[in-house]
Amino acid sequence: MTTLEPLPAPSSTTAPAKPVLLIVDDEPGPRESLRIVFKDRYECLLATCGKEGIETARRRPVDTAILDIKMPDLSGIEVLCELKAIDPNIECVMLTGYETVETARAAVHYGAVEYLNKPFDVFVIREIIEACIARRQRKREADTSLQTLQQVNDELSRTLAANARAAAADVLSAGVVHELNNPLTIISGYIQLLNRDLAKLTSGDATATQNMQQRLAAVQREIQRCKDMAERFLHFSRSPNAQLELVDVAPLLEDIALLLRAHPAGRRAHILTQILNSSLQIHTSSVEIMQVLMNLGVNALQAIDSEGTVHFTADRVDQPPVDCVYHSLNFDPHHPHVCISVSDTGCGIAPEYIQKVFAPYFTTKPHGTGLGLAIVGKLVGKYRGAIEVISTVGRGTTFNVYLPLAT
Repeated sequence: MTTLEPLPAPSSTTAPAKPVLLIVDDEPGPRESLRIVFKDRYECLLATCGKEGIETARRRPVDTAILDIKMPDLSGIEVLCELKAIDPNIECVMLTGYETVETARAAVHYGAVEYLNKPFDVFVIREIIEACIARRQRKREADTSLQTLQQVNDELSRTLAANARAAAADVLSAGVVHELNNPLTIISGYIQLLNRDLAKLTSGDATATQNMQQRLAAVQREIQRCKDMAERFLHFSRSPNAQLELVDVAPLLEDIALLLRAHPAGRRAHILTQILNSSLQIHTSSVEIMQVLMNLGVNALQAIDSEGTVHFTADRVDQPPVDCVYHSLNFDPHHPHVCISVSDTGCGIAPEYIQKVFAPYFTTKPHGTGLGLAIVGKLVGKYRGAIEVISTVGRGTTFNVYLPLAT
């Protein structure tokens, strides 16, 4: 049982729990001897047969076990296998009065750390159990550190993706405001013409009514254009929790093209979209896929140095290539996919860099962070996708993003 350590001053703090040692032996003499040897340093759990030892380990976490090889119900080897199934990190020491080569080999094969003969040497078995407990503690600390590292990595990935989206939205905001000025200017002009038509109505001009209807319709179209632009920008810039939804690819590409035309680097570029198959749907988060295409689109604008062509296309592919530069571990090339291509007429990527572009912090840009394509890879991988990169230095680059087709 857990005991209280002597304390230098009154306190309610209890000592750390002792390591748990399971002793399984059908003979009372060796079983009690082992309990006496280890009771001061370990919490000893005693079992008189193999089945009792297994049930004890299921009820209580066990750090180390000492198992007799020969017992009436189950052999020590069978108990060893069951304990390893309960917890692979349990350190097991085998004891026997009937040593054979076969049992020794079986014990080592199934994960026993030591194989000792009865009667045992007290000092030797103490040293062995202490080494077992030390290994167990190191494994536990390593597992805890690994879990902590994974949590930190996941949080960092979420933060990087959110920051990248926020940074892109910040850059786009000025462009969106600039783009909104175009329809607002048109609306302002139509309002001036409508004022003239109103004056003509009072003088009985028959064509004035028809002109007013046409111009009111034009004003309504421009107002709707402003609303659509604002809604698309807000949809991208917000950071909701990613939720799976059935996403139509065609309007998604139109949204991306609209946002990129509003980007400061996209005002002199030709940004084109082409949907080669009208019935393309994917199960994703629309915001995260917009992040993927926005990152690829902004990279394309930078590659053409604001003057050139960026072309988005989408089509169904029944058998995507198996040798993509990047793919998720559960990418299935035998399943139909949607291929979204982002092509540019820019500087291209040198062959020796293509295999590195999705690595975090890799960049050839003087002021780049190397995170844009790393985030693209992580998000495409999240949805069991793959990315193919085709590039010729001096002629341009195409990123083909393959995502499972919703069926």
